[in-house]
This record gives sequence, structure tokens and C-alpha cells, in this order.
Amino acid sequence: MQSQPPVEFTDEIKSLFVEKKLLQARQRLLETLGEHWDGHCNLIAFTYLYAENRSTDDCEQALQWLEKGVAANEVDAKVILGRLLVSGELGVQDFSRGLTLLEEAAQANVLMAVLTLIQIYKGGVEGHLEADAQLTQQRLQQAADLGDPNSAYQLALELERSTTPDFIQAFKYFDKAAQGGLSQAMHNVGVYYLHGKGVPKNVNLALAYLTEAAKLGSPLSMLSLSLLYLDGVEVQKDRGVALSWLYIYQVLFPETDLPDQLQLLLDDVSTEEENFARKAAQNFVNHQLNKSPSGTLH
Repeated sequence: MQSQPPVEFTDEIKSLFVEKKLLQARQRLLETLGEHWDGHCNLIAFTYLYAENRSTDDCEQALQWLEKGVAANEVDAKVILGRLLVSGELGVQDFSRGLTLLEEAAQANVLMAVLTLIQIYKGGVEGHLEADAQLTQQRLQQAADLGDPNSAYQLALELERSTTPDFIQAFKYFDKAAQGGLSQAMHNVGVYYLHGKGVPKNVNLALAYLTEAAKLGSPLSMLSLSLLYLDGVEVQKDRGVALSWLYIYQVLFPETDLPDQLQLLLDDVSTEEENFARKAAQNFVNHQLNKSPSGTLH
């Protein structure tokens, strides 16, 4: 039965890896091998994998230690060995066994294994495996449920674009991705709240999400906010705020075209309005742009 190593030891090994003192890290790992701490064999393998000017012997040693890790039921060793056997990167390829190891690790909810399987099933592997949309979808949902924001976002798009769209589930996964910090997902959540799509309509939350997305550089959110304040349907009409968002967009994306409605706004702006809006836009770019999300918004 393997146990977790002490925090002090983990920090020591991490520091040695960061400082690229691989031989020292290997020595410390070998000295404590008898403690039967989880991940030991995997880490020893990495001291060979990361070796400068990695030799054939380094590759063989890495594979041997990964095999020992698999025998000791180190789940991370299954992931790394599985990936290496699938790719043949170290000169040894065994696609079938590599895939089996990755599947075992995915059953243990190891995110790296799940993400690797998504790539394999999505594109297929010439000479070994055809692409499989159903298995891709299953692993994509697993990765999303494990907290991977990119997978959650991709799954939400597929649910939204399906021939029988499921907007409630699409919102759920857009929201997961948004909480993971993806600006494009925050934009979608804002749009869903704005239109009551898959979730009860809530203009305040829509504005909050669109603003957070804009802070992270979402061009769609900047344009959406500008149009919202220009139209004055869902929020109180405010040309100054509309112009500010428009100028922020222009500063960041100067070569892109504008919707006709916003171009007309620019053509009709007074000097006073322009000066105020440009000042507000510059203040936003200087002090708020690219700020991390403030956390859960609802």
C-alpha cells in the first residue's frame, strides 16, 4: 500500500527539478524508494526523461521506471507510459497497451489521461484507430465534469449546436468554463442570462458576466456592451458608456470592422462626448483590462 510523501520531501524534489539538478533528485528518490511513497517511480523516470541531451540509455531507463510505477499501481505512471507507448516517442511503440493504460487512468479520473483520449478519439490514429465521435463526446463530458474549462466550453458549444439543442445543459457547461476563467465562456453566459436562454433572464447578471469577459479582452463582449447601452432596451440608454466600450474595442482591435449601428454612432459623436468616452476607455485599458475574474458571479 503506497502512501503520500511528506510535504517537505515533495517540496525538496520539486525544487531540485526546478533547478534542473536531476541527478540529485534521482539520488534522493532512490534513497527513499523503500518508503513506498506514491509517485516515486514516475518521478525517477522523469529524471531520465528530462535529461539534457537525452540518450538511448536514458530512454530505456525511463521506460523501465515507468513500468515499475505501473506495477506499483502509480496512476501517473500509467498516464505517462501510455502516452509514450501510443506516440512511440522513446523508440518503443505499443499502441494497444498504451491506449489500455490511458483508459485505466481515465477510469481513475486522471484529467491528463482523459484529455489525451479526447485527442486520440477525435482525430483517430492512422493505422491504429478510426476517429470515434461518441467516445470523444463521452471523454469530453468527463473532462468538463473534472473541471477542465476548455472541455466544458467545447461541450457547451456542441450541445448548443446540436440538431436538437439542449440550452439548459449548454448553459451549465458554459458556466463551468466561465468559472474556470475563460472569457469566451463568460460572454456566452452573459448572453444566455440576457435572453433567458436555458436559464431565467437576469439582466444584472448578464451585465456582470459581459463586463468580466470584456476585462479579460473579449471583443464580442465589448461590442455587446456598447450596443446594449446604445439601444437602451435592456439597460438604461447611455451614449457615453456605449462610446467608451466602442473606443476600448477600437484601441484593442483597430483593424476590425464595426457593426453599422456602431459606425453610425462614431459618425455622430460630438467633441465633448468623444473626449469623455476616450478618457474613460483609456482608464479602463490602463487599470482594469486583463484583470482576473473576481470569482463566482452568482
